[in-house]
Amino acid sequence: MLIRLRLGLPAFALVSFAALAPAAAQRAELPPRLGFEGGFGLYGGEINCEDQSGESCGGFNEAGGIDGHLTYMFRPRLGITFDVFPMFHTEDRWTFTHNVVTLGLKWRPVPIVGLTVGVGSAQASLHYDGIVQLDQRSDSGGALLLAAGVDVLRGRGFAIDVEARAGFGFYGDDDNDGQADIVARNFGVGAAVTWF
Repeated sequence: MLIRLRLGLPAFALVSFAALAPAAAQRAELPPRLGFEGGFGLYGGEINCEDQSGESCGGFNEAGGIDGHLTYMFRPRLGITFDVFPMFHTEDRWTFTHNVVTLGLKWRPVPIVGLTVGVGSAQASLHYDGIVQLDQRSDSGGALLLAAGVDVLRGRGFAIDVEARAGFGFYGDDDNDGQADIVARNFGVGAAVTWF
């Protein structure tokens, strides 16, 4: 009886491992991400800005944001990406929006990590939704986007990642010193879903 028990335990373990092996192999066989992919994300964070002297140019702090992204991965680790990243702050019927639109590169040093850098255009707008509605928009400025994400869920045709991103808008250079008169910033942390 003791001999059977000793022989039975390894056999049971082998059967268990054999049953798990196909599931592990299936996960390992996920195809590389090549070609077009696109999606959107939701973020919480803040908008802030300062002028050339370092003074804050508004009381905008907490903000919510979204992003829309379209990427073409021409290699498993490298692709070109188009990204739209507005953030919004609403208070007392006033909504301040800072939007960063960029074209850039996406790099995946490992399959579950994505790093993005982009340049493009930024614009700020202010909207009042009261008896009288007011809309004001800034001139467009230069923009920079930096983002880093880690996939937390991956399927054959989609991925969900946790992402941190920063978008910068550079406005004006009245004194021609090569530095923007006002720098506005979007900082957000959230999650994005991408289909490919």
